[in-house]
Amino acid sequence: MRGLASAVVDGFKQAKGEIFGVIDADLQHPPEILPELLKEIRNGAGVIIASRYVDGGGSEGWSVKRKIVSKGSKLLAQLLLPSIRGIKDPLSGFFLLRRKVIDGVALSPTGYKILLEVLVRGKPSEVAEVPYVLRERERGESNLNAGEGINYLKHLYRLAGSGGTIRFIKFCLVGLSGVLVNEGLLWMLTEGLGLYYVISAAIAIETAILTNFILNDIWTFRDRRSPGIKSVLRRALKFNLVSVAGLGINMALLLTFTEVLGISYLISNLIGIAGATAWNFTINTLWTWRAKPRSEPALEG
Repeated sequence: MRGLASAVVDGFKQAKGEIFGVIDADLQHPPEILPELLKEIRNGAGVIIASRYVDGGGSEGWSVKRKIVSKGSKLLAQLLLPSIRGIKDPLSGFFLLRRKVIDGVALSPTGYKILLEVLVRGKPSEVAEVPYVLRERERGESNLNAGEGINYLKHLYRLAGSGGTIRFIKFCLVGLSGVLVNEGLLWMLTEGLGLYYVISAAIAIETAILTNFILNDIWTFRDRRSPGIKSVLRRALKFNLVSVAGLGINMALLLTFTEVLGISYLISNLIGIAGATAWNFTINTLWTWRAKPRSEPALEG
């Protein structure tokens, strides 16, 4: 392991107390709220987070671009890691925790988002948040760069996999197959049959949506299928609606990052695809193929 998070893990191993704390030394994290954090953890919290995203919290001097990156990173983590969805600031670098939360837990973070590792792999009985305002840096340099962005995505991938989110990988593979169906049919209808390309595109998009639905229904979400033709048609309609909304999200992100933030349209499109994929997977998981109540036995697959 390398990086800030691994250094914090080494610190945990050397610490002798029952309460551990993590705080930056560049004075962005106000040490004067430590007594409030200690009070909360002594009241029973397993992890207490100094949060930028609860009422009273915030960030000083951040540009629009940095705010979008921060909130986008937080949203992506919450979409991929169900266990942290109720936490407002799972990427905070300022927090306290009880030793028992990570006692016997193998922590192996990538990058510098150690709290994410603690929340997903640890055993926090209760998580509380206290507002604080992240100050402008007085010492040192920012960890935010392209390399750390890649490390963050790697970290999310590993945490999602450890939580059993192989389903997400299947969903992405199905999506890639849909791209091939879309492109192939678009070419065949336009070049082979002479259709106007816009008409060809509409047919190709809907065909790709339907093939994606079939593959997801029989593979990605096969353990959540309900029998009966009406149930299948209902799921197909829901999947279509979610997919159309995903196209809208893709376009909105493409335009926002290109026209407003001045980012290359190719990179913006990748961001749009990532956002649409996260939307499609999350809504289809929660709505189209909603998990059965615990009282009902799930289909084995």
